[in-house]
Amino acid sequence: MLVDNGRSHALADEDGREALRCIRCSACLNVCPVYERTGGHAYGSVYPGPIGAVLNPLVRGTGSDIDRSLPFASSLCGACFEACPVRIDIPSLLVRLRTQVVEESSGRSAEALGMRAAAWTFGDHRRLEAAQRASTLAGRVLGGRTVRTVPVPGLAAWAQARDVPAPPRETFRHWWARTRGGEGT
Repeated sequence: MLVDNGRSHALADEDGREALRCIRCSACLNVCPVYERTGGHAYGSVYPGPIGAVLNPLVRGTGSDIDRSLPFASSLCGACFEACPVRIDIPSLLVRLRTQVVEESSGRSAEALGMRAAAWTFGDHRRLEAAQRASTLAGRVLGGRTVRTVPVPGLAAWAQARDVPAPPRETFRHWWARTRGGEGT
């Protein structure tokens, strides 16, 4: 039996097989604004750089957190495609892999739930105004202090790594009405 390290899986993918033409020259890695600053193996990929963000999910699948995150470790600026001597369209492959990851998650992630909640809130001006009033109330209660912990399961780890600014004490609409004498509201 021949061990192909998952390349048969990538070869079976009509679009993904293009990534197997990579000659490992690192041209994409050297021009990518993301990997230029972080290094090739910064995101846990076996293959470094933008081509690794394509190859790893193709050959290993998107079962692990690392492989699910790799297609998102790119600005999609296209510099990798321009530098690639074998003309692998890495940005298009990354977009397709991003779509695959999102579809596989079926909206169960904390991010997807947050986006649905934001869409619902922004979908009606009355809901948005109510959310703004609640936010300004929280801003007054916090007294301008930075939020250090967030009691939401998906956001707790995120908030531990950064400071979340306190909500403002008044909304932009209220500020505008107060400073402009009610014009434009």
